[in-house]
Amino acid sequence: MQKVLIIGGGFMGSAIAKYLAQYNVSVFLYEPNKDRLQQLKEQLDLARIELLPQLKQMDGFTYVIEAITEHLQAKQNLFEQLDLIFEENVTFCTNTSSYLISDIAEKMVHKERLIGTHFFSPAHITPLVEVVPSSYTSKEKANEVMQFLQDVEKKPVLLKREVQGFVANRLQSALAREAMSLVEKGIVTAEELDFIAKMSLGVRLADTGPLEQRDINGLDTHFAIVNYVYPTLENRTTPLAIHQDKINAKQFGMKSNQGFYDWSSIDKQQYLAQKEKTLIDIIKRLNL
Repeated sequence: MQKVLIIGGGFMGSAIAKYLAQYNVSVFLYEPNKDRLQQLKEQLDLARIELLPQLKQMDGFTYVIEAITEHLQAKQNLFEQLDLIFEENVTFCTNTSSYLISDIAEKMVHKERLIGTHFFSPAHITPLVEVVPSSYTSKEKANEVMQFLQDVEKKPVLLKREVQGFVANRLQSALAREAMSLVEKGIVTAEELDFIAKMSLGVRLADTGPLEQRDINGLDTHFAIVNYVYPTLENRTTPLAIHQDKINAKQFGMKSNQGFYDWSSIDKQQYLAQKEKTLIDIIKRLNL
C-alpha cells in the first residue's frame, strides 16, 4: 500500500486526500490551522484519512504532496524543510498551478525528487493531472508518478518541459483575460459572457479539443478568421483594470460574497454540490 502525506488541508488538499482515500492508499493530511483542522474532522472520512496537526519526521512515505497557498517563497521554504525531514527516496509533488518547478526547488539539496502534479478543481472529480518535471527531475521520478496517478485512475499527462502556468491554466488564463476585457469594454455583461461561453465553446470542449475543432472547421478558414481578429484581441501583460478594481474592493468572488456576481443570497454548499453532480454526469457520459 502506498503511503501519502498531503500538506495543506484547504480546498485542494482536502479534495486530493478525499480522492486518494478511495484507493489502496494510506492517506495522511497535515493542516496546522486549528480551526480548519476541526472543519476537516467534520468533513472527511477519518477511518480512511489520518489528520496531522504537526509536521514531523515519519517513516514509510512514498509521496509528499504539497497543496498550500500559491505563494512562491512559502513553497520554497516548505520544500527546503521537507528535504531535511524525509529520506531521499521519498518523492515530493507540488500542486502549484503557476510556478516553475525549478523555482520552487531552489532551496532544496535533492532537487531531482520534486515534480509538479497539478490537480484540477474539484480534484476529487476532475480527471486530469498535469505532471510537470523540471530540468532537475529524474526520469525515474516522472515515470513513477505517472504510474501512481494511472493506478488511482487519474488521467495524467507528462509535459515535455516546464512553463509558467503549464498548459490548461495558460489556456484558461487567455480565455479569462479576453472575457474580462469584453466585459470591461462594455460589449457584454458578465452574465451574457458566461452564457455565450457555456452555450458554445463549453458544450464542445469536453468532447472536442480546440485544435481538433480547428481541423474539423478547416485550418484555411481559421487562418482567414484569425488574420482579421488577432490584432484586436486583448494582449495586456498585467491584470486588467476590471480585475484590479475588484481586488482593491476586496471583491474576491464567492469567498467574499461579491465578484462578477453577487453570491450573498446563494446557498453555496448546495450550488457547488449541483456543479459537482453536473461534472460527474458529463464525465460518465463521455466515459472519461
